[in-house]
This record gives sequence, C-alpha cells and structure tokens, in this order.
Amino acid sequence: MKRIRSHLCAAAVLAAGALSAPPAFGEENCGKGRELYMAKCSQCHGDAGDGKGVGADLFRPLPRDFTSGAYKIRSTESGELPTDADLRSVIRKGMPYTGMPGWPKFTDAEIAALACFVKTFNPDFSDSAYMAKPIAIPKPPAFSPESAEKGKEVYRINKCMDCHGSLGRGDGESGPTLKDDWDQAIRPADLTRRWTFRGGAKREDIYRTIVTGLNGTPMPSFANSLSEEERWHLVDYVHSLSPGDKPPYATMVSADSVAGVIDLDSGAALFGNAKAALFPVVGQVVEGERGFFPAVNAVEVRAVFDAENIAIQVSWHDMHPQTSGSNSPVEAAPGAVSDSGGSAAGLTDAVAVQIPYKQAEGAAKPYFLFGDKRNPAEIWFTELGKPEEPRAFVGKGRGNLAPAESGIRSRAAYADGKWSVTFLRPRRPEKGIPIESGGFVPVAFSVWDGFSGESGSRRGVTSWYSLYLKPPSTGSPYVPAAGKAAAILAVQAALIFWVRRAVRKGDRT
Repeated sequence: MKRIRSHLCAAAVLAAGALSAPPAFGEENCGKGRELYMAKCSQCHGDAGDGKGVGADLFRPLPRDFTSGAYKIRSTESGELPTDADLRSVIRKGMPYTGMPGWPKFTDAEIAALACFVKTFNPDFSDSAYMAKPIAIPKPPAFSPESAEKGKEVYRINKCMDCHGSLGRGDGESGPTLKDDWDQAIRPADLTRRWTFRGGAKREDIYRTIVTGLNGTPMPSFANSLSEEERWHLVDYVHSLSPGDKPPYATMVSADSVAGVIDLDSGAALFGNAKAALFPVVGQVVEGERGFFPAVNAVEVRAVFDAENIAIQVSWHDMHPQTSGSNSPVEAAPGAVSDSGGSAAGLTDAVAVQIPYKQAEGAAKPYFLFGDKRNPAEIWFTELGKPEEPRAFVGKGRGNLAPAESGIRSRAAYADGKWSVTFLRPRRPEKGIPIESGGFVPVAFSVWDGFSGESGSRRGVTSWYSLYLKPPSTGSPYVPAAGKAAAILAVQAALIFWVRRAVRKGDRT
C-alpha cells in the first residue's frame, strides 16, 4: 500500500532511474556525503535536514524538509519516494528559478554520496516496502497543432485553469489561496514559460508531471483520470504555450516611429507590430530590505515614438492584481516577504522605468539601483492603485530620491494574468536627457508585487539594457540613386551627340 507523503517546491519531474536495493543506512556508508552536505547544503536545508537552515526564510519556495520523505520532483507514482536517480538528477541540475543551484562540477561519486546522505534523514529509504519503481514513459508522439488544440479542451474539462489561469499564466481564481502541506503559500506554475519548470521543459518532463503529480502541493496526479491519448494532448497544449525551452531574453528594445501623435489612451493598439523584448528580473539583494526571490521573473517591453514623445510599455505576468493600498520606491514595508501578505500590508503593485538623468562620459552608466551622486538616474514610478498619477524622481542612490518635473504620463491595464503599463515622456524635456532617433539610451526596470509584500528596496530589478529609436524610414535609397544615374546618362548622351555633330560639320567644311 502506498504511503502518501507531502512536499514543498513547484513544477516538473526528472529522468526515470533504475530501482536499486536500499543500502544499509548510516553516515559511514555515504562516503563524503555528510562532509559535502554540511559544506554546501546545510545553510538552507538545515543540519538536521528539516529545511530550517540559517538562510531558509530568504527562500521562495522554502528549502525542502528531507525528514518528511516528501519529494515533488520524482519519476515514481504519486505519494512514493523518489529513486536514487531522481535524487542525483536534482542535485546535478538544480531547480531553475529557485534557490537550489545545480552542482555540475561535482563528480559522479560526490553526487551519489550526497544523495546517499540525504536519504539518511528519513528511515523509509532503508525499508524495502517503500522502494518504488519509476513509471514508464512511452516515446512521445509527434507534436501537432491539432493535438495541442485537443489538449486545450482537456485543460478546460479538468479545470486546470482554476489554478493556472485561462491562458496558463498562473493567475487562476484559486491561485492566491493555494498552500502546500506545510501551510505555506504556494504559487501555481506559469505554464507559458516552461524554462522555469523545476524538473525540465521537455514534453517527456511535462508528461511525467501530469502522471505523477507533485507531492505536497495542490497539483494532483492524472494517472487514473486521463487516457494515454489525453495525456499527450494536454502535454502538447502546455508545450504550445511557451515560445521555447530556453528563455528568449533580449539585450535591447527597439522603438518604432509612428505617424501623427501618440494617443496614450489607445491601449495595445498604440504599439501595433512593435517587437517585444523580454528582460530577466531578479531580486534586489545588494541593499537593505533584500528580496532574494521576487514574484516577477521577467518583464516584456515595447516602445514607440513620434516627433515629440516616446511611449514605453512594460508588461509582466502577475498571479493577483493588487490595486488597494499604496507603495513607495524608497520606504520598505516592515516584516518578511510573504506570498499573501500584500492585502494585509496594504501594498499595491508598482513599476518603475529608469534612464540616465544626464549624459555621462564615455560608456558610464548610473548605478543600476536608482543612480549615484556622479551619475544620477531619472526614475518614472507608478502605483497601480492609481496608474494615471505617475511620479518622477532624480535618483542619486538609495534614500536619495528627489521629485522631478519630467512631464511623464501613464496608463495601466490588467487582463488574463498580465499587467501592461505604458509611460509617455517628452523626448526633449527641459531637464533630463533627450531621446533622439538613431541613438542608444540605457534603460532599466523595477517591479513591486504588492500581494507578495514587496516595497521599497524589496523588489524585482533588471540590469541596464538599451533603448534604440529606429530612424524614420525615408523610402528606398535606390529610387533617387536611379534618378540621378538616369540624369547623368542623359547629360552624357547629349554631350556625345553634340560632339559627334560638331565633328561631322567640320569634316564637311
């Protein structure tokens, strides 16, 4: 009989491993396992393997409690222990977009020793009654749009959108209320970015998650409720929601010129076919009130400009739009980061764009955390409880932000798990740098998730990237060139005709 266990992290599963007989347990049988664990793992997972290391509270999700025997990323059936191969694979690869790093430089012997020692924290690993075989994963059928379309219906019928949202962005109605078996808030996976799946982005990995479920989370196993054909249809639908296995991160956003005057109230239509640039977002960990794992992991940016203004749209996926309360780019809310603390703390979502405030010498840029005294930054900030009331600052570092007159305006909209905020700024303000076509301007972004208790320095940030304004098209250069060439040929032909005529007249005289 299976022994159902709970677990703590979020997302997929790993490669199947061979079943082996349980070892005789004891630290002496794990080689260097204890030594490696104490040096590399105990700070998060705790000396006793209970997930209560000195840095545990900084992590989202929290480090795994090995004493529970509950593992989410496994190739075994729901409720079962993982195989040795599962443990080794997680240690080797890590878990993307969490605090669990991979250890690719460890030797196979070191990985095996670590996996052996981790198993000593739960006695079930030494009991043959609890050893499980990995599930069989058949060879995937060829992907097809038709299969993905059928999978969309499987997704609907099985109410996957209740947690993951109608478009898979993790914004389902149940999302803000979900908790794991330790009563910790847990976010549903954003299915549109499969490179963040903890156990792998391949179709086989998604299949394994659907069949095994994720122990200790609200994600159940569909082993008995879906046919083999339905499983692969669902796999194909989930697979189709992402642009690829790897993140398509950019280094520059290109702004297109638009005819006429930018209408800030035209919404998404304003940006037409402007190409989006995806930039990674990480936690601000340099200054006080650090947020190691922000709720937002990427922003999508578009830009357009006319003769007088530039518009920049910043979009990101958000499980729950928090529009009540207030927020600040300077003052952080007290207390620890929480996946459900924003409502109680009265924090609204917020976003900021920053560019240099003045032209710097050479390639120098302001400090990416709101500038410095030598190179200040111009900051456009808006709280999404009042998105039409943006504020501008000149930043010379943390705690040194002064109000600025920049003439910025903003609008915001939330739909299907996605915030889209558009800022409009004059290209040639009285104060601040001009933004001219054909040039590059450094640009960076900050995002605060109010629902997660983010404010002040506790936020998601990007590095500096480039904003480039494409020069307006002047038509093909070949048309005027051809006209000039034709004119030159005409003059040459006329000259030759005149010379020949003159020569003939001379011969007759």
